[in-house]
Amino acid sequence: MSSVSGLSEAHRNQAKARAVQAAVLGLHNASRLHYTQGPNRWRGIDAHKVAAKGQYPTQADCSSFVTWCIWNGLYVPFGCRDTVNGAGWDFGWTGSMIHHGKRVVHRENVQGADAALYGDPTGRTGHTALCVGGGKVISFGSEAGPFLLPIDYRSDLREIRRYI
Repeated sequence: MSSVSGLSEAHRNQAKARAVQAAVLGLHNASRLHYTQGPNRWRGIDAHKVAAKGQYPTQADCSSFVTWCIWNGLYVPFGCRDTVNGAGWDFGWTGSMIHHGKRVVHRENVQGADAALYGDPTGRTGHTALCVGGGKVISFGSEAGPFLLPIDYRSDLREIRRYI
């Protein structure tokens, strides 16, 4: 699969590692990360919370969390454009994520920092989680999360998309 971000292979690998690092940081700080669908869900990016510095958002929903993780991989070190939502890293939702990046066709090609999309991403049942390797995702879809779960923890896995 060709690069979505335009980065070299070495830089893509760094970007993926940084995105996964961001998701793991959120997982390890689950008690301080609160679920919201309000405007504060974008504070991770708006306030430039850089995972490599131990910073993370205190409020997010599934799509803003996944976008923040990938922003940490693409924008923070490389200044890359918004390949996740196509909105200049300013906003988006699961429905905008389905229209960007590239679909990973074969399950054996899933990599860390790919996004799993569940349900109907353009409707009320849409959800996303960040793939972190080993057939696992970090999912933030409720106040109790984020959680480390198998990629198929939901029966409505629709597709995997790559943004890096």
